[in-house]
Amino acid sequence: MEAALKDTPGIRGCVVWRQGSIVLEHYRHDIEPHALQPLNSITKSALGVLIGIALQRGDIDHVDQTLTELLPEARASERRALPPIRLGHLLTMTSGYEWDERNVDACLLHACDHFGDGGRLGFIVGRPRAHPPGARFEYDSHAAHLVSILLTRATGQSTDAYARDHLFAPLGIADSDWEKDESGVAMGGRGLMLSTRDLLKIGQLMLQQGEWEGRRLLPASYVQASIRPHAAGGPPVGDAGYGYLWWVTEEAPGDDTFFASGFGEQLLLVNPRRQLIAAFTSDNTKANKHVRDLWRRHVAGSATESCR
Repeated sequence: MEAALKDTPGIRGCVVWRQGSIVLEHYRHDIEPHALQPLNSITKSALGVLIGIALQRGDIDHVDQTLTELLPEARASERRALPPIRLGHLLTMTSGYEWDERNVDACLLHACDHFGDGGRLGFIVGRPRAHPPGARFEYDSHAAHLVSILLTRATGQSTDAYARDHLFAPLGIADSDWEKDESGVAMGGRGLMLSTRDLLKIGQLMLQQGEWEGRRLLPASYVQASIRPHAAGGPPVGDAGYGYLWWVTEEAPGDDTFFASGFGEQLLLVNPRRQLIAAFTSDNTKANKHVRDLWRRHVAGSATESCR
């Protein structure tokens, strides 16, 4: 595994955990272990964890709450001929909004002043509805940002502050960064930065069914729902289903892996049956680093051997 990583210079860091301990930790020569790395769309999966924490703490009642119940401002955009959008639809990317994620521009990725009088929220909820909620998967970073707005309203804290208090602090994550939109809301679709080592801890929390050092941070039932496919999935990951802001795939019959994925092959992969977790951070480019192939060949495919 070490040789394979050295032969893949686009990978910045890799940490592998197996059955209770870290068995491999590798960083490129110019990367410090504690350095914050851009996680891109792994942010979505971390946001999914925060929704579980909000459920555990009673800040959100359940995933069947409607968009307009959680965010009354969205009521004007509701199409009465269609069923209501629920939180669960946003978590599974099945809200039904008309959207093509290939329409990536600066306003999708960063703070922007081009949304008009209704602002970013007005743009997101004002988009046409192409399908009834729950009918079709459509990867939608704007819908993920809507989850961040909902969480901010429900908790009275910004998403990044809520994460620091109720996720990062219990996990011993002391350093993080989270980009915000033009209204000060933490970006829901991207923008979180953690070290590779700290990213691994989120995988451990999910593997441990939401419990950390004897303390329950999110309901086990929510974790189980998060890593079960609710939608067939589709681009940008073509071979996996979709849970609650987590991807789910079957490596072999009865051998599921759930994972968080971000542009540039930022990946957090968890195989519960084999008690395996791997966190990869990579250069933020389209260049292929073959990270999932490395996972299959050198980690999941050699679970009884040393990764070294």
